[in-house]
Amino acid sequence: MWSGKDNICFEKICSDSVKDHEKFCTMDKTPVLRTLKDHLYQCPSKLSEKMVRCMATVYCWLRCSSTGNAENNRSPLLSRSSTNALQPRHGIGEDRDCTCKSVVEISWISTHKSHSSHASYAINNYRALVEQLERVNVSQMECDAQTAFWINMHNALVMHAYLAYGIPQGSLKRLALFHKAAYNIGGHIISANAIEQSIFCFRTPRIGRWLESIVYAAFRKKSEEKQLISSKLGLTNSQPLVCFALCTGALSDPVLKVYSSSNIREELDIAKREFLQANVVVKKSRKAFLPKLLERFSREASISSDDLLGWVMECVDKKLHDSIQKCLDHKSSKKASQMIEWLPYSSRFRYLLSKDLLEKPWWI
Repeated sequence: MWSGKDNICFEKICSDSVKDHEKFCTMDKTPVLRTLKDHLYQCPSKLSEKMVRCMATVYCWLRCSSTGNAENNRSPLLSRSSTNALQPRHGIGEDRDCTCKSVVEISWISTHKSHSSHASYAINNYRALVEQLERVNVSQMECDAQTAFWINMHNALVMHAYLAYGIPQGSLKRLALFHKAAYNIGGHIISANAIEQSIFCFRTPRIGRWLESIVYAAFRKKSEEKQLISSKLGLTNSQPLVCFALCTGALSDPVLKVYSSSNIREELDIAKREFLQANVVVKKSRKAFLPKLLERFSREASISSDDLLGWVMECVDKKLHDSIQKCLDHKSSKKASQMIEWLPYSSRFRYLLSKDLLEKPWWI
């Protein structure tokens, strides 16, 4: 990736501990970059919003609709490794309408020069945005503003990591990516994993294959640095709805959006409802198929399995509500939890970008 200042740090992962940092990301102050507002660090929420919009623009420029050999089309933008193309696999509960006018699907990233040359302008400006993170003071932000900031930072950081390292093949490499990709934010080295564990204080592992969950538990042993991050930056109130906002580039993830400090609660509620509406399936009024992400949310929100279907009914439209109700009416002596079938979580690469991300130019 980019070498130089402490803007983005990728930690070397080993089974026992996180070792020395490799630090990346410099920028030359070109006339174009000088046009950026250098005082954005004083408004961290706006800075994080611009970072997500900018990265979404990069992905749209690198987007490719056809399959090909990524190894033969390497780009100087992706210096850590090639970006491998993966086609989404649709199954029950995963067959979203990706032609919907409200989203843009990214299931393939082209590394051909004709695509990367357009993206390079946005990437150069993204470097300037990342550089300002060192001067951010998150602790002075209000709670809602912090929530929006950290959601945006998590999502932008993961997208950036894929550009730097390529799409990991295998559960352990995917897990390592979330641990080693990090930014210097206000003097603290913050990884995507640290945002989940130490800032949002999630108690449950990231959704994925069983091996990831086991390794996640091992990584959860807090180091002194993690304890420091949690004590200084950790949110005091539980934020389970954040589960519906964090994106890791997986097929089963929510739609990527930008979240604002002024309207974060309503935006999270909308994200929750849209995700449930798109992913909950009732089959023959006998079984309710629920996305695995909802299982993680229910644990974070302390909602029991028997109460979960009732909670879901309040978050979906009337048609789906009635289908779930019929399912419950047929349960006879069974518990409500016995009517639930969990859909497998697919970590295959795919982003769904809200078109709202692209309506407002990221450079404004």
